[in-house]
Amino acid sequence: MTTTGKDVEELWAGGHPVYLGAHVLPMLARWMEFEAPPEQCYVLGDSTTLRQCLPELLTYVPHLQHAEPIEVAPGEPSKSIEVCTAIWGHLSDREAERGALVVNLGGGVVSDLGGFIAGTYKRGIRHVNVPTSLMGMVDASIGGKTGIDAAGIKNLVGLFRDPLGVYVHVPFLRTLGKRELLNGVAEMIKHGLVRSADHYHAVREAPLHDIGVLAPLIHDSVAIKCAVVNDDPHEQSARKLLNFGHTIGHAMEAHSWEGQQRGLLHGEAVAIGMICEAWLSWRQGLLDRGSFGQIEAHLIGLFKGYAFNNDDHHRMLELMRNDKKNAEGGFRFTLLRGIGDAVVNVPLNAAQVGEALDHYRLLVRHHAAHHDPEA
Repeated sequence: MTTTGKDVEELWAGGHPVYLGAHVLPMLARWMEFEAPPEQCYVLGDSTTLRQCLPELLTYVPHLQHAEPIEVAPGEPSKSIEVCTAIWGHLSDREAERGALVVNLGGGVVSDLGGFIAGTYKRGIRHVNVPTSLMGMVDASIGGKTGIDAAGIKNLVGLFRDPLGVYVHVPFLRTLGKRELLNGVAEMIKHGLVRSADHYHAVREAPLHDIGVLAPLIHDSVAIKCAVVNDDPHEQSARKLLNFGHTIGHAMEAHSWEGQQRGLLHGEAVAIGMICEAWLSWRQGLLDRGSFGQIEAHLIGLFKGYAFNNDDHHRMLELMRNDKKNAEGGFRFTLLRGIGDAVVNVPLNAAQVGEALDHYRLLVRHHAAHHDPEA
C-alpha cells in the first residue's frame, strides 16, 4: 500500500493499482492528458451509467469530452458474445488501434464485459475501470477477472486481464437505489466472512443508506479483496476464498433468469449461496451452530427470499456442474470454519448440495409465513 497524496490512497491487486479517495478522478484526468489521445478513447457504459454518471466524470476528466460513448443495455444479458461482436466491429469501424483506451464506466456487468472486449480486441488494448456501483467498487472491477456468459452459464468464457487502474469515486453511489446498494453489500459481507470478523460485524451493524458510513467500509472491503488477489492473482489457491457463496449463488442467478420470476442480481444470488454454504459448513462440522444461525438470520433478514420448487433442484445442480471450481468430476466448495475464517476446495456431492437447497427453500417459506402478513 502507498499513499499518493492529495487524499488518494493506492492499493495493489496483483498487477494493477486501485485508487481510493476524494481526488481519484482528477488523478485519472492528469494521467489521461499524457497517456491517452482523445481520438483513441472510448467510454463503455450502460444506458443508466452514461446518463447518470458520465456528466460527473466529464466534469472531472474533461479530456474525455471528445471520447466516444459506447452504450449497452443494463443488466446481465449484455454479457453475451453478440454484444461483444457488435462492439469489436464498432471499434474496427472506428479504426481503434492497439494504443486505444476503453474506460469502463459502470458496475460489474460493464467491467466484466469491457475488460473482456479490451483483452481480446486485436489481442489486447488498454482499459481502466471506473466503477459506479457498490458491487463494482468493492469487488467486480478489482482483480483482473473478465468474462461473458454463454450456453446459459455465467462467466463461462473469459480471461484474466488487468486494467491499467481502478478509480473508486464513492459519490457515484448517490445514483443507486436500495436494491443496487444491497447488491454490493452482499460482497462486503462475504469479504468479512472469509477474511475478517471485524469487517463482517462492522458491515452488519452499519446504516447501509449512509454513504458517509459506507466509505471506510468500502476501503476495508477493497483492502481485503486486494490482499487476497495479491496472494493468488490467477486463483490457484488462496483467491478461491472469494468464491464463498458463489458455487450455489451462480447457479441460482442463472436459474432465476430462465424462469418467470424476477431475475436475481448477482449479490442477491450470492446471499442465497452464502446461506446454503454456511449451512453446509455447519453440517460438515466446520462452523459452530451459533455462528451459522447469526449468518443465516442476518442474510434472510436483509435480502428478499427467492422461491423455487423441489423440481428445480436438478436444473440448479446441472448449472453447478459447469462451475469453474469443480475438479475430478465433483463439486469443490469454499466453506467457513468460523466468521472471518474460510477453507477452500472442500469436496461435496450432489446429495449434500440438494439438502442445502432444501434447507433454503423451507427457510424462505417459513420466513415469509412469519414476516409477510399476506402469506
